[in-house]
Formats: sequence, structure tokens, C-alpha cells
Amino acid sequence: MRYLLFVCTCLLIMSCQKEALQHDSDIELIKEYLAANSINAIEDTESNLFYHIDSGCCDSIAPIRDNGIIVEVKYKAYLLDGTVVYDTGNSSVKVELDESLFGWQLAMPKMSINDKMVLFLPSRLAYGTEGHDNIPPNSVLIFDIELIEVFPHF
Repeated sequence: MRYLLFVCTCLLIMSCQKEALQHDSDIELIKEYLAANSINAIEDTESNLFYHIDSGCCDSIAPIRDNGIIVEVKYKAYLLDGTVVYDTGNSSVKVELDESLFGWQLAMPKMSINDKMVLFLPSRLAYGTEGHDNIPPNSVLIFDIELIEVFPHF
């Protein structure tokens, strides 16, 4: 029994170390991309987000990170190599914030209606080790997001 507990503990430690190494690698890749493309992004070291916001024309409330909040957005998602993995085009979509990517849950409250954000997410804040559809596992993602509306209205 002690041996089994020891093996499980070792596996857990190795798994955590692997995730930490992946995260550090993702952050380095994002920083290199920003430098290579002369992008001036804010680094939120608490949440590990990198983003740049172009403010819209009007002052408005930001979405609240809470259950039941729906954001209407136009967005494009792509990999660091420029491969587009999703694009709403000129159409908007409604997204339940609490069911979206964790990185979106952290980033969207930083926006106001009509703002445009370029968001850089390390893999653990996006699709992680699993990937999704045509997004490979452990992929850093870039999102161009335009916040159209927030529901419900307060």
C-alpha cells in the first residue's frame, strides 16, 4: 500500500512539473512572438494573459465574470504560425462566458462594449493538453475579439 501511495505521489509530481514546463514554454513563445511582431501587449502576470485593447467609441460597462453572462462577439482564433482555426467573419456569435475558455473568462471583464482585443493565451488557459478539433494539444492561441454586446443588461 505504501508503495502504491509513493508511486501515485511521484506521478502527480511529474505531471505538475510537465505542466509547469509547458506553461513556461508557452509564455516564452508568446513573448518571442510579441517581440518579433513589434506588438505592445500588456502582460497580466497574475492571470498569465497577454493582451492589447483598442478602445471603442463609447464608455460602457464591462462584462461581469459571473454565471449567466452572455457576450456577443466577433472573433478570429489562430495559432502562432498564423493558421486560422476559427473565424466568425462579419457575423457575431453569443458565448456564455462561464462556459467559455478559462482565458476568455479572465480576459473579457477587461473589455468594454465596442472594444477590440488581441488576446494571447498560453495553452493551459485555452485547450491545454487535449487540443480541440483542428487545434493541436499544447497550442498557444491568439484571438482577435470585438465585444459587441453583453447580456443580461444591468
